[in-house]
Amino acid sequence: MPPREPASPDNALDVSLASDLSALPMLAQAIQEFGTAHALSLDFQSRLNLVLDELVTNSVCYALPNLAEPELRLRLFVDQGTVVAQLEDNGEAYDPFEKGPAPDTSLGVTERPIGGLGIFFVKKLTDSSTYERIDGRNRITLKNAIGGQASDE
Repeated sequence: MPPREPASPDNALDVSLASDLSALPMLAQAIQEFGTAHALSLDFQSRLNLVLDELVTNSVCYALPNLAEPELRLRLFVDQGTVVAQLEDNGEAYDPFEKGPAPDTSLGVTERPIGGLGIFFVKKLTDSSTYERIDGRNRITLKNAIGGQASDE
């Protein structure tokens, strides 16, 4: 899948991921390599892995299973002190930030219905999280300032 943005920064990492859960170890490896190359703390890398693991799992389990030619792509880069992660798939249009269920965090773990907690964590652990539908593709863009405090909220 060719990039849909202007020329990417020199520090960009573009990865095609498997359209099944075998993508998760590759995702973790890509984040580790990117984190090492950009001197990101292990805590930062762990938070990035957690949110991207959630989003990749959602794509694999809900957006891609019925497609003849599923595509899943991750792009990571640093822009002015901010790590930007863009995850794209060619599944049906779905904005998890608007359409996903909001969890009732006042309920105990056993009382909560399944769903929504992963996106809740994505929002809490990133400085910004947005969804776009571009050329028949879902694109989620996450941004976190290097050294930011998103995990403290």
